[in-house]
Parts: sequence; structure tokens; C-alpha cells
Amino acid sequence: MTPCHLVLSAMKTSGFTFLLFCLSFFLIGSPCAGRTEATNVLFIVADDLRDTVGCYGNRFVKTPNLDRLAARGVRFERAYAQYPVCNPSRTSFLTGLRCEQTGVVDNRWFFRDLIPAQPTMPQWL
Repeated sequence: MTPCHLVLSAMKTSGFTFLLFCLSFFLIGSPCAGRTEATNVLFIVADDLRDTVGCYGNRFVKTPNLDRLAARGVRFERAYAQYPVCNPSRTSFLTGLRCEQTGVVDNRWFFRDLIPAQPTMPQWL
């Protein structure tokens, strides 16, 4: 696999850490900086799965497609959620901000209502 064909697959990774990686990769420069072709990034995040898939060693769960994708990409072994509820953790991941900074600390809020101008990782990409 060349650096220009980077496939990232992760389960609940730290938003701030990954956002720093993305920003450094795309803003500082990628290994393909002088090339004219676009760099493709496939990043898959699955919410509320924990490590209960085959590529993490669970023999009872059959996930052959995820297992093949994980074998070709990067699998995070020490991934942590920002908050024990899905919406704040997802908002933190998308924005790179801690839950206390966004104000999203439960599942009732849409983050755009609280921080409407905050760019997200998909917007940067």
C-alpha cells in the first residue's frame, strides 16, 4: 500500500487525535504533495460497536467485509470515546473539540444549534 492510497478504518477513535492527523496530513503536506492526482481517503467510523467484530479477535461475530477492510487499512488498537453518550462523542470527533467546549453533553442537542460556525472534519476534507 502506498501513502497515496491510505485507507483508515476505526472504531470510536479520539476525535482530537484524528483531527490533528488529518490537518497535518492535508495542510502541512502529504507524501504525494507534488503529484497532480487527488489523494483518496476512506474513513469509516462505526458508533456503539465497541470491539465486537472479527478483526478485533471476536470469533463469534462474523464480519468478513470489515475484517478484509481492516486488514488493508489502519486499525486503531487504543481508541477511546470522548464521552459515554454517542452524540457528544460524535460531535467531538467531527469538530476536534472536547464536549465541554461544544456544549453537547447529551443526546438532546444538535451541535449546529450551539456552535453554528465550527467547521467539521468532512468540511475540511
